[in-house]
Amino acid sequence: MVRAGLSYLAAADPVQMAAQVQAQCLHGLEQATAIGTVARTSILGAFTAGQGYIDDGAYSPRSWLIHQTRISKGAATGHTAWVRRARAHPRMLQAMASGELSESWARTLCGWTDQLPEDCRDTADEILAGAAAGGMGLRDLAELAAEMQARARPDPDDDDPDRTFEDRAVRLATTFGGAGVLTGDVTPECVAVAEHGAGRAVRAARRGGHPQP
Repeated sequence: MVRAGLSYLAAADPVQMAAQVQAQCLHGLEQATAIGTVARTSILGAFTAGQGYIDDGAYSPRSWLIHQTRISKGAATGHTAWVRRARAHPRMLQAMASGELSESWARTLCGWTDQLPEDCRDTADEILAGAAAGGMGLRDLAELAAEMQARARPDPDDDDPDRTFEDRAVRLATTFGGAGVLTGDVTPECVAVAEHGAGRAVRAARRGGHPQP
């Protein structure tokens, strides 16, 4: 059925289509590419785990793909890379399967969150995939990923017991009914990060997306 649908589009005369229909087709084809990648990755993962390639005398799934499906070494390497990527980034695969994230963007986002500590990646994937689905552009996503990497990066001075923070302080006061008031003195850099994050959250909320930290 998939092949029949694609064959129909391949045989159609795009010149006879209105620009709006052409745009719809292009959007749909990008979604189909992402969904197809998820489907192939899932099947190839099971094929690899079961060592199905051995039945045809291949020594690896990559070798099997090259000789049995007649694709280039680079394409086979890309397919097997998605199997490894799927294990580390299941949320990105979910976003691709739902048509919310293109293959190329998902690959880029995975590369960014791969630079984070392992216990942070799933949360980072969720935030970035949600922001992309909410309409955030790749440049803003790159800035958001850079913020995550900066916050996850350990400060070499944190282990210094004699380190003082005379220019920084946070105070929490409890008021009537258990409510609280949080005040503090922070550095200009911290203010810039907080204002930037608050602006992102407001913009995301206005368009119904996911607020960013």
